[in-house]
Amino acid sequence: MKPKRAPARRKSAGSTLVGLFIGLVLGIVGAAAVVWYINKMPTPFKQPPVQPAAEAGKAPPADGPAPLPGKPGDPVPEKRFQFYDILPGKSEAQVEGATAAPEAKEKAGEAPAAAKEAIFLQAGSFQTPDDADNQKAKLALLGMEAAIQQVMVQDRVWYRVRLGPYAKIEEVNKVRAELARQGIEAAVVKKD
Repeated sequence: MKPKRAPARRKSAGSTLVGLFIGLVLGIVGAAAVVWYINKMPTPFKQPPVQPAAEAGKAPPADGPAPLPGKPGDPVPEKRFQFYDILPGKSEAQVEGATAAPEAKEKAGEAPAAAKEAIFLQAGSFQTPDDADNQKAKLALLGMEAAIQQVMVQDRVWYRVRLGPYAKIEEVNKVRAELARQGIEAAVVKKD
């Protein structure tokens, strides 16, 4: 019998290290090329340098800075969002017998003669202002504007959450039905 020959071994241990080194060098060269390319390109974020007027008689350029809001004489900007006006803590306490806010009357398109026959929906009466604010916030999320009235009943302070004023009973019934669908019980209240 012939003795078996062992196959010849190749030297492959060095080629792995050489491959890693070549990959590392190529990665560094590639990253440097990207950085160089980015730095050579013009950026849209750089502002052109502002040249001060050398002489006092020179007028500023026509495309100068825009006027800042809030300067004296500027028109008052329109409110974009009214939601923040009806959030908790934004209402003022009202004493029983006080009339509704003039803004509410204007929004409802109510005439002064019809103010005596105003109809309100009371969505709750609470002993703490936090509970009243929470109810008002729930109504605000439903798209309904409510007001909180602070009243004294038998030497105790109560906070009423009311919607309105409404001029027509049809409006009241529509809003009351919507509140009932949302699980909020509302009572019809007429204000003198």
